[in-house]
Amino acid sequence: MLREIQNNENKEQEKQKNRFILIVLICIICLIITVVVQIVELSNPITTESKNNEQTEIINFNQLFNNKINMQEYSVNSSYKKDLNKEIVYTGYEKIEKNEKKYELSVKIPTINIESNKVNEINKEIIEIFQAKAESIIKSETENEAIYTVEYSSYINSDILSLVIRSTLKEGRNAQRVIVKGYTYNITTGEILTINDLISLKNLDTNNIKSQIRSVVKANIEQNKTLINLGYNIYERNLEDEMYKIENIDNFFYGPNGALYIIFAYGNNRYTSELDVIPIN
Repeated sequence: MLREIQNNENKEQEKQKNRFILIVLICIICLIITVVVQIVELSNPITTESKNNEQTEIINFNQLFNNKINMQEYSVNSSYKKDLNKEIVYTGYEKIEKNEKKYELSVKIPTINIESNKVNEINKEIIEIFQAKAESIIKSETENEAIYTVEYSSYINSDILSLVIRSTLKEGRNAQRVIVKGYTYNITTGEILTINDLISLKNLDTNNIKSQIRSVVKANIEQNKTLINLGYNIYERNLEDEMYKIENIDNFFYGPNGALYIIFAYGNNRYTSELDVIPIN
């Protein structure tokens, strides 16, 4: 009986010893993992850059349109405003209306609230392109049903204001048309900025931009080949077109976190919804 009790005690001591050894091993493994992770982080120069990239992540172009001015913690001197009671960009024309079997409108058209001849020209062009179409649809006596939407987004980056407007139009039997227009204006100097101004401001590599443009356009050409071969009437891109040369680009948007969006909106000149957006940061 005494021997049995002694054997049980020995077994319990052995179990406790094994538990202790296991706990020590787990602690050693955890310590080794922690040390390895710290060494990898210290030796990896991309870590800090990756964290910065998370903060300046390019937002999907389709998610930008919220019909308001996004200040991004910048401020604008009120002396630049034409109307002190309104935002620097506001919805100047709005029409949400449905006429059964004739038209359906969801239109919010922006106005830039800056006292400037060049801004006046921009506002005039916006009215001629987007507002005039809404009014013509309402006044039209034809039986072609029209569905028309207009939305916009605007961002302030330091003293630079950028506005992008997108409209979609489905009119009768015509193909759906998407129009996108971008405007970028230096509030301090009163100048409308070019793509080269933005490239210089952001210290971008033009060869890298050219490569990104070709990559996006080429991918969309390949994607549409099958549909075109099947006889579908789809806009055909041509990589050799002069429009893709940087010096000819006039449609772009300087958006969230200082990201540059180059826009090829083929519907600006024809009935198509084909669109290429090349985001560059």
